[in-house]
Amino acid sequence: MSRDKEMPLLDHIRELKDRVKVIIISFVVATIFWLAFPADPSSIIQNPEFYKPMISLILERISADIGGGRLDIIGCSLTSPLEIIFLGAVFLAFITISPVLAYEIYAYVDPALYPHERRLIYGFVGAFTGLFAAGSVFGYLVAAPLVMRAMLFFFELASITPTVCAMDFYSLIFTTVLLIGVVFTSPAILVLLIRFGIVSTKMFSRNRLYIYGGLYILVAFITPDGWLVGNAILFAPLVILIEGALLVGRHYERQRMRAAASANPGERCKYCGAELDPSSPFCPSCSKSNV
Repeated sequence: MSRDKEMPLLDHIRELKDRVKVIIISFVVATIFWLAFPADPSSIIQNPEFYKPMISLILERISADIGGGRLDIIGCSLTSPLEIIFLGAVFLAFITISPVLAYEIYAYVDPALYPHERRLIYGFVGAFTGLFAAGSVFGYLVAAPLVMRAMLFFFELASITPTVCAMDFYSLIFTTVLLIGVVFTSPAILVLLIRFGIVSTKMFSRNRLYIYGGLYILVAFITPDGWLVGNAILFAPLVILIEGALLVGRHYERQRMRAAASANPGERCKYCGAELDPSSPFCPSCSKSNV
């Protein structure tokens, strides 16, 4: 540990409780903000008893962007408007407090990390956050419209007027955006696993066909439209991200091999640092000649 003196267990628990309290309070405040803050602050002065909150403006924008006037969105129960408004506020509150959540986690674990571990966690948190944000934007701008197009396609096949329950519509949008955001973080997790030596790039390369096959099934599940072009639009960027993660992972593996070679000098590959087979001039790892 980087602390000069370790904290007692009770102090750790107390610190954890304080940080969880900050997260909960931030979440409640953010939820209230989206539920109560007016979309137009001047409207609360003109009509303080009835005004349009921020969450209403966001829901209208989602309906316009994704529905595009092609759907009749109706409330299927008396409580559905309240449920949708609360669900949307909770979803947006979680996104709003994500920096607070990341900071509180960082502040709790940071004192216990060695310098090299701290650098690794910094990189992982930054990459994870960036990929999740990119995936969420991609999910909203690309994946969610594709899902909605798929649903409309089935309406047309059955010759049914496209009318959907509001809760079904918004739940589908929120779930799709969240799932795409989570899936986009897989390269950061893969690099971290390679960095810690839990998995190797060789193992991934040997099973690449099965892994990408499973990934394609996951993409098809998230966007159940049966449209190959639509699935490819989501599948291609994930493959590019994962292949980029493998390149970064191979870099870490070469660093590890070079460190092992310097600690235990012997006959090793001058390109990747792997141990050479005395009976062959070619490296068993990178296949390059060392003659």
